[in-house]
This record gives sequence, structure tokens and C-alpha cells, in this order.
Amino acid sequence: MKTTIFLFFIFFFANISIHASDKHTNFTFKSHEAIYKLNIGKVTNSSQVHNAVGQMHLSVKEVCNGWVVNQNTTIDITDKNGSQVRNTFRYSSWESKNHDTFRFISKVIINDKEVITYEGKSKKTENHAEVEYIKPSNKIIKIPTDTLYPIQHFFSILENDLTNKFNNSLVFTGENDESLNNVTTFILDRMSNYKVLRSANFLYGDVISEPKNEIETLVSLNDGVVHKVIFDYFDYQIIGSLKKHYYINKPDC
Repeated sequence: MKTTIFLFFIFFFANISIHASDKHTNFTFKSHEAIYKLNIGKVTNSSQVHNAVGQMHLSVKEVCNGWVVNQNTTIDITDKNGSQVRNTFRYSSWESKNHDTFRFISKVIINDKEVITYEGKSKKTENHAEVEYIKPSNKIIKIPTDTLYPIQHFFSILENDLTNKFNNSLVFTGENDESLNNVTTFILDRMSNYKVLRSANFLYGDVISEPKNEIETLVSLNDGVVHKVIFDYFDYQIIGSLKKHYYINKPDC
């Protein structure tokens, strides 16, 4: 279930990249809300997932002291035997403007029953970085000091020249207990004011060479809105298509 309702927030910020000619681009990100229709894509014979239908609502907005992200995803999964399960994933986060503090909360709900909640905060300094989980249990874990939070990752990639390169970053998102990931991103194609991006997500510290999943996105360079996304879990794909979106005004601070 955890991979089925994979966090859209991760690839939305972790996978925006720039081509060599975009080093001084006029790329503009606008705070916005967006609604996506979710459907099944390619399915292998070995997949336990037979069909998927749902909707994803995402808002990303600038506030006076940082950035706020809210995501609400509901998807009905049908297995090869015809049994259906409704998965709901809710996520909210706040990241400070200087990218040294991060707060998060996420909930997984299956068939209208809440099964787990993750909540906590993270703080980074030059010499120390840690995550303090409040739910589902109290614990503190150390993370590498070069770990990026999602918004920070987004902006740092925009400043890099990725000519003939893969961008590799360590990113913490807080959506579950496997929230520290190595994210590798590259550009598949560019079309006028859009880019097609592909990323692979590897669990931090895992010695295997295979990614947990891969994600492909079609992103507008005019406002940063993702128009299409393919969640590739190798046995099956879930495709998200933009239904509608609108912009959110900047705060009057």
C-alpha cells in the first residue's frame, strides 16, 4: 500500500532539473493548487495490481516564513482477483525560507480506517542534522548534514548546470519511515516551454543497485506546474493527468 500512494510531493520538487541552456533561464514557479486524475498505466503479468482509479489534490504555496505543501490523494486499487481497496494519503509540510527547519505530518487511511500517522520535525546546522519523530513513536535519528529538504532541493537544482549529467541528491521528505532517499534525476526531452524529466528513488543506505521506483513528469517552465506524471513501480504504472489548476497569490508580509 505504501508504494501505491507514493508521495507526489517528492518528485514534484526533487525532480525539477535544468538543461545547460537553462542556466540563466526565466523559469518562474508560481504558488498553486492542482487536481490530477489517476489511472492505471502499463501492468505486467506478475503485478498484483490490476486497476487503479483516483484523484490527487496538491497545493504548494509560499508563506511569510517559508513554504507550505498539502497533498490529499485517494485511489481505488483493484487486484487481479477483483478485490478493491480504497487508499487515502494525506500529507502536509512546512519548510523555512532558509531551508534549515522542516515540519511534516502524513496519514495513511485504508478503507476509511486510519492505519498510521507520521509526524515530526527536522533541523539542520553546519555540523549537525537530525529528525525528531513524534508519531507513530518518539525517536530521534541523525541524518547527514548535506541532506536537503524538498524545496531546498528544488531551488538548488535550478542553479546547477546539468549538461550531460545526472543530478544526485540526498532528500528527506517525512512521508514515512523511509523518507531519506537518494534521488537521481535527468532530462528525457524538452518541448518548447515544457520538460520531460525522469528520476529514480533509492532508499538511503541500501546497497542494492535497483531503485524503489522511477517517476516521469511533464513540467511547464512558465509556472512549475506538472501536467502529467507517471509513477513507475516496475510491475505497474499509475498515470496522473492534470485536470485543473489555479494560482495562489503571494502573501502580504
